[in-house]
Amino acid sequence: MKKQLLSLLPVVLILSIILTLFLFSGCENYNSSEELNMLFGDNDLNIEFKVLEDKEHIYELTISPDDVENKDYLLIDVENNFSASSDRTSITPDKVYKLSVTMKNESADPLILYSFWESFLKETRNFTLAGENGNPPNSATQSINKDWVTHEETFRVQENEKFFMIRVCSNEGVFSIKSISIEEIDDI
Repeated sequence: MKKQLLSLLPVVLILSIILTLFLFSGCENYNSSEELNMLFGDNDLNIEFKVLEDKEHIYELTISPDDVENKDYLLIDVENNFSASSDRTSITPDKVYKLSVTMKNESADPLILYSFWESFLKETRNFTLAGENGNPPNSATQSINKDWVTHEETFRVQENEKFFMIRVCSNEGVFSIKSISIEEIDDI
């Protein structure tokens, strides 16, 4: 009897680990977003955005043409909440990257957040693009602006960091994103 129980122990342990990873992945209701992913110019980290789809996140994504640049942009009309996130993407310590987002904000309060991770469960640093962390965070991305504005930041990956993640979120309102890029550069 003891041998049978001991032989089941590895199976139970493996199932427990898989369940724990699923519960802590943070992307259970997130689905790939072709509309957001088409906005990437340079994507040196091969990031893929997923959007949260549930009854508390109601929004409409519309691809619209920008006649001036002959390029499509994504209009995001948020009824109550919008959240898009990348998975934790592998990064290489000591490399330098530039994150850039071109957007305009008609009436929403969009934030672009990015973070660095030592492991899948341990975050090392987190930032608000063009803003400051806080409770709540604030950013220039939340300013009402009818013209396209590019927000960019450059960062060096620290020695203990193995993963990178980007989130875009907003409460009610309308905002648009024309491009997102994350490119490896030579130095800060």
